[in-house]
Amino acid sequence: MSKHHKQFPVDVATPDGKDHFGSSGLTIKSTLSFSDLIVAKYKTVLIPGGDPAAVIGNQNLKNIIKLAHSQKSILAAICAGPVVLEQASILDGKKIAYGYEGPQKEWLLSNGFFKKTELTNEPYIVDDNIITARPDHFIDFAIEVGILAGCIYRERADYLKKYYSGRTRVQN
Repeated sequence: MSKHHKQFPVDVATPDGKDHFGSSGLTIKSTLSFSDLIVAKYKTVLIPGGDPAAVIGNQNLKNIIKLAHSQKSILAAICAGPVVLEQASILDGKKIAYGYEGPQKEWLLSNGFFKKTELTNEPYIVDDNIITARPDHFIDFAIEVGILAGCIYRERADYLKKYYSGRTRVQN
């Protein structure tokens, strides 16, 4: 069963279609499996952060990302999500925001990740149809994804970012 807004339907896919229990204690309720997902139905593919171990190397997910990229769908990845985009070989020549420091970053680089990708410490980056963000900038990320997906007006972005980060009061 899809979670629906009449204009912006949302599905949550997992490798096997079962709910995912994250290392943070959150449960992600799945609506379908990677193999059941029809990429052409979606305008945006969101790759969340967290530990990507459960999906690294998943060929169905690589295929979804490659096809979505070729169709110019929005690919949005936060925190560790860019690792999944990297595994799909779509980040060559791209500039991304990342949240890796110290040993994590060293491990990724020494294991061949992001060799042809410009890593930045910027809060978020929009590079063509790909948006990436550091984990501590989830509000900016969510609003930018909403703008790209056509469900938030760009003129409201600054206000919404301030509002949702607690830096302003409600305007009528």
